[in-house]
Amino acid sequence: MSGSKRVFHAGPEGTVVADEGAAAEGAEQAPKAPLEEMTFSTHVLSLHATGLMALGLLGEAEKDPETVRHIIETLAMLQAKTTGNLTREEDRLLTSVVHELRLKFVERP
Repeated sequence: MSGSKRVFHAGPEGTVVADEGAAAEGAEQAPKAPLEEMTFSTHVLSLHATGLMALGLLGEAEKDPETVRHIIETLAMLQAKTTGNLTREEDRLLTSVVHELRLKFVERP
């Protein structure tokens, strides 16, 4: 995925949306923007992206099934521990991310 940049955020109905912006090969990188405020959704999306990388579906990282398993277990634990304490959007996002990573984990080659 050399030369492209993906940014993940929570979409409608708690779905995960990846915005892709093409970057010119070998172009100078723009100065880093300040990090967004850490929210529950941001944390879930960060774990999601890490899981996709460990599955070999994002970036050029090596596949690491144990890391994916750990991330799925972590997200499932968050889901269990936060029941009744999340907004509807946060709950939908977390449910969607856990479901997607579980499916991709069992479908992996």
